[in-house]
Amino acid sequence: MRRGSPVFLLWSCLLGGILPGCGEELSEPVLPDSTEQAEQQLLAAVTCPLGSSITNYAPPLKNTPQTVKVTGLATLSNCVSLVGPTVTSAEAPIDIVRPGYSCTNLLEFGASRLLIRWNTGETSTVVQTRVATQLNGNLVLLTQFGSVESGKFQGATVLRTTTYLNTDLVACSSPAGLPRLSGPTTLKVLSLR
Repeated sequence: MRRGSPVFLLWSCLLGGILPGCGEELSEPVLPDSTEQAEQQLLAAVTCPLGSSITNYAPPLKNTPQTVKVTGLATLSNCVSLVGPTVTSAEAPIDIVRPGYSCTNLLEFGASRLLIRWNTGETSTVVQTRVATQLNGNLVLLTQFGSVESGKFQGATVLRTTTYLNTDLVACSSPAGLPRLSGPTTLKVLSLR
């Protein structure tokens, strides 16, 4: 794996941890000494293979920056857990205000915090980095990775992928703007053996 490649950066961030921050750009994460060695030590503590995510923007996103209220919910099901009380489902709500937010921010590298509510009544607060890639025109793949800073699975690494289907980024140029994104999502909580 070549240093500086997108795949190397993704795994390096995933395995190296994320610096604290809430909704702000963070400096580059610390890279582990041996990526291959760290990859071999990871164990999936929880896997949620099925889920859906919807994110709403008010006012709708446009190409020009504006203050936008972002709300939404990711629901995850069919979870399999290897540790602790049985985790079978989870949800991750979002409700924040982003000043100076536009459609161009959808495809930028960034960082934020995420609250995960498990079916057991427990929660996890995740500090995460997001990487978005536009594929085949209207398909946007969002990868979020980070670490649990508090709550259930504290210290574990989290990897979430969301595929936003029919993402009409052309709508960003229209008077109506882009009001929402939705699509399937998955989640993995990884811990060191």
